[in-house]
Amino acid sequence: MQINSLSQIVSKARQSGGKVEVLCVQPYDDSTLKALGSLRSWGGGIKLTLFGKREKIVSSEYCRGLEDVEIIEGDTEEINTARAIETIRANKPAVLMKGLVNTAVFLRVLFRSESVKASGRLVSHVSCLEVPGFERLLFITDGTVNVNPDLKTKIGIVENVCEFVRSLGFEKPKIAVIGINERITQSNQDLIDGAVIAKMSERGHFGNCYIDGPMPLDTALSKEAAVKKMILSPVGGEADVLVCSNLESAANLIKGLVHLAHSKTAGLLLGAGFPVVLTSRSDSSDSKEISLAMAVLNATGGV
Repeated sequence: MQINSLSQIVSKARQSGGKVEVLCVQPYDDSTLKALGSLRSWGGGIKLTLFGKREKIVSSEYCRGLEDVEIIEGDTEEINTARAIETIRANKPAVLMKGLVNTAVFLRVLFRSESVKASGRLVSHVSCLEVPGFERLLFITDGTVNVNPDLKTKIGIVENVCEFVRSLGFEKPKIAVIGINERITQSNQDLIDGAVIAKMSERGHFGNCYIDGPMPLDTALSKEAAVKKMILSPVGGEADVLVCSNLESAANLIKGLVHLAHSKTAGLLLGAGFPVVLTSRSDSSDSKEISLAMAVLNATGGV
């Protein structure tokens, strides 16, 4: 069954009953500890392991109820991140979560790890947004990791997001490769990339999904705009996923939807061999819990 709200994601994760280990690096902030505490109410399938300085973790009021959780102590961000990754056992469902750690440090250690190298996959980020007045969830990629992706990188981004969205019950997700225009010009590489990816999808490269591109934002999200522009595609006006041309455009689109449309958002890193919750210190505990729920579903095989 396709999920159409962020609350459904949490409900499905609660009901999944799958056994998964959640490893969190330096949960020194209240919102992260509150989100981790919420996982304890899901049942016995979730095992928590925390990494960092014990005194910083247990000093928070939100650590109540987590007294029995294992804490592996370390002095630096690098050491704690590396130990968390090393603790992840092969073939065991696991989720890695960033707490109060510098993002650049966290990603550097992650990308150097044997786990990521062994996965053989591109690492990319996907954001999931619940936009008021919009009838479905909207997925946007990649606003965090890949700055100016070339065609090869975009293919990896699309492969990751296809697999992930299908795990949330989207049997045949509709994916728009965003470009400034639906008409392809030789001088604009992003438009060419969109057309190539759409053709690859037509030939079955990405499995069960609809992909069209290049496609401007209006024709991807508005059926009326798609009809007026004669975009006769299953994706036109009905896109579930927006694949942006670069990090800047994706990140600004997400921030615009959050701050202007008051959208709720959650996100994950994909392709590391295990889902990674990469939240901001400004994210609410609810947002972090939703991201954890997406990660748990992804780690345990989806809905």
